[in-house]
Amino acid sequence: MRVKTFWRVLGFFCLLCHAQPLWAVSIPLPVEGQLWPYADQPGFQSDDALNLLCLAQSYPDIQGLEQTDEGLWLVLTGGRRVLYAGERAGEHDYLDVDVRTSMEQPYRCEPERPGTPPGYAPGRRRCYGLLMALYGGNAREVAQRLMSIHALGQTWAFAPQAARAFLRAAAVIEQKLLLQPELARWLKSSGTFLWRRIAGEKVLSAHSFGIAFDIGLACGATYWRWSSLQSHPLQQTFSPLLVRAFEDAGFIWGGKWHEFDLMHFEYRPELICKAKRRARGQTP
Repeated sequence: MRVKTFWRVLGFFCLLCHAQPLWAVSIPLPVEGQLWPYADQPGFQSDDALNLLCLAQSYPDIQGLEQTDEGLWLVLTGGRRVLYAGERAGEHDYLDVDVRTSMEQPYRCEPERPGTPPGYAPGRRRCYGLLMALYGGNAREVAQRLMSIHALGQTWAFAPQAARAFLRAAAVIEQKLLLQPELARWLKSSGTFLWRRIAGEKVLSAHSFGIAFDIGLACGATYWRWSSLQSHPLQQTFSPLLVRAFEDAGFIWGGKWHEFDLMHFEYRPELICKAKRRARGQTP
């Protein structure tokens, strides 16, 4: 009887070892105005303090950081964990990365319109684990959380966080339209939420999570797969007023990618936070 009990306990312990990391250390997130003592520790990089500060400020669900034998993990409300930096088991698409990698390339806010050499596409590589943790793991979960809002003369469907950000941008744009009514033709929506893959790719579009919208299609805004041009004139001439208003609210613009998507705006406040802080020299 004792032998059976021993083997049962040993088997249960082995299952726990496979299910849980061998060790885990909780690490506090950076705090505004305070020195973060982990910046020079093994496993951390120079951008991590700024990345983590912007992530925590952008997504209140992120409650902490944990270091395990597998890497660094963001800890979200409810105990959910998302890989911030580390090796992942199994095969993964080039566009599906850990959070650190998704923030690696610097996004440039207006009035900058950077060159877009091959490979430059800040925000195009995403951490799908984080998106699913924040917005829903399947079409039904995302759809159940959507908010329907009326702004700029149309109805839009967004995840609640993106909806509130869009309303902030719309309030600014509506004031500008009083002086520049010709901009209204650029604001006709050609899509918000739709659970689908990116054209020609295996990963989901940001539209699947209710955080993206397309505008300007009728005015010539296009997509790199539809165009013979490697760079497009609208990457420099698309209204800076509109781009700035959306960026200030937390949306990045696909016109600043080499694989340009001139219609596409996507709620990625962590990238805008990082861009603005770098531009002001405000890094932890």
